[in-house]
Amino acid sequence: MNKSEQELEKQETEIRKNLAYVFVPIAIILVIITIYQNNSLDYKREKYLESKQTEFKGKITAKKEDGDYTRAPRFMILNDYNEIRIPNEIYYQIDVGDSVYKEIGKDSAYYFLKNGKVLIQDCNEYLREDYLKFKSKKNSE
Repeated sequence: MNKSEQELEKQETEIRKNLAYVFVPIAIILVIITIYQNNSLDYKREKYLESKQTEFKGKITAKKEDGDYTRAPRFMILNDYNEIRIPNEIYYQIDVGDSVYKEIGKDSAYYFLKNGKVLIQDCNEYLREDYLKFKSKKNSE
């Protein structure tokens, strides 16, 4: 190994060390912020209340899958061109021409199928349970 190769290796290790000094603290700060947010009652309440403010209603004009795999996101497209993500179990039960509505302030969406059947989906189940569980845990402390 000649002198120029040694100098290049020395510079490379110096650059890596300096990059580590920059990126490691940034990563640590991001992890701390994420942990704080996920353990914040106000944040969980805000996300839950925000999700309750969602409203949609209309006739289903199309169904869409983003991918060809089991966990691919599935969507329904309404007659007002609103695209809404829906769970797999609902996706496979609805058809084009069925109607759907969800009111502001409610957790449930109602699907009126052409065959007369009505499906009810709890849209905010995960957020609500997470918020209420965290709230009761904070109150018991």
